Amino acid sequence: MSIVSVCALSVAAVIIALTLKPKNAEIAVMLGLCASVVILFSLFSNVAQITDRISEITAASGISTGYIAILLKVIGICLVTEFTANVCRDSGSTSLAGTVTLTGKILVTIAALPLYSDILGTVMELFNR
Repeated sequence: MSIVSVCALSVAAVIIALTLKPKNAEIAVMLGLCASVVILFSLFSNVAQITDRISEITAASGISTGYIAILLKVIGICLVTEFTANVCRDSGSTSLAGTVTLTGKILVTIAALPLYSDILGTVMELFNR
């Protein structure tokens, strides 16, 4: 799906949701959620291109696949967290959105712990020389 299609679908969903909101706010929220899910599923077709390109870069650069796995995991956590927090905010639950965001930040920190230990090991080797 091109960016023009994404924008057109988003604007149409927002206009319809704004029209429905005074009469039936629940349906308006569900419409926004459905439009978001449709857009996200349309993007899944591009995942193969992204992973192929990352594999090429990894092979060419000699970067450890463990680091790439951590990077992809962190990106996934960020994307899911952002989507969920936005849905919570649109539904009027800002406290739940804040909790989701905090949880995402903690999970990113946990996922990146192996990187921190590798960096610390490298720094310790530099100081011991």
